[in-house]
Amino acid sequence: MNKLNINCLVAVSLRICLLLASLGGTGAWAGRPLVVDDANVNEQGAGHIEVWLSREAGSADLLNLAPAYAPIEGLEVGASVSRDKTARETLSAVQVKWRITSSQDDGCNVAAVFGRSRLSGGEGANYVNGLLSCNGLRLGKVHVNLGGIRFSDDSFKSTWGVALERDHGGFTAHWEWFGQQDSKPTLQLGLNTQLAKNLQLDGTLGRTGDETIYSLGFKLQF
Repeated sequence: MNKLNINCLVAVSLRICLLLASLGGTGAWAGRPLVVDDANVNEQGAGHIEVWLSREAGSADLLNLAPAYAPIEGLEVGASVSRDKTARETLSAVQVKWRITSSQDDGCNVAAVFGRSRLSGGEGANYVNGLLSCNGLRLGKVHVNLGGIRFSDDSFKSTWGVALERDHGGFTAHWEWFGQQDSKPTLQLGLNTQLAKNLQLDGTLGRTGDETIYSLGFKLQF
């Protein structure tokens, strides 16, 4: 594999990790600004749109758009477009999220994600992600992810993540740690609040190796 293809492979894999949760569902606390996904989906007939600006590792400035909709109970269809304004590349993705067990206020539930992504220029990948969410814990809500990405050259990278959410009155804060095989993990803090009914403002601040990353966005539910 030549140097150009290796760079494309790395770019796709890193951005897919960041997009896995942006396509996620909307439980009591969920979706943006978490990167680690939760095991919930929208209610049947409901959806959301997330829009955010982010600074990623490598000083990349991204504009992101991610809608999702649940046509039937327990199943959510999502899409995402991420425009790298620095490298002038676009990553698009589509996925299906299946909530395998029902959500519980005091207990755990599981879900699975299956998706396909493509970087402008032709590099693409298939990905899968297993999700576990546990509610009603004294510390807050806990989410655990374990998955992988298979690229068009048949190479494979495993992905993982863990997150803790906690409600603080009008704000919800989270801590998360996530990464992929052969790459430096990311530690990130986030905060979201409701500006109005069905409208959320959110942001994150984190570190990947010796680089600072951050984001600012909103989520509109419908």
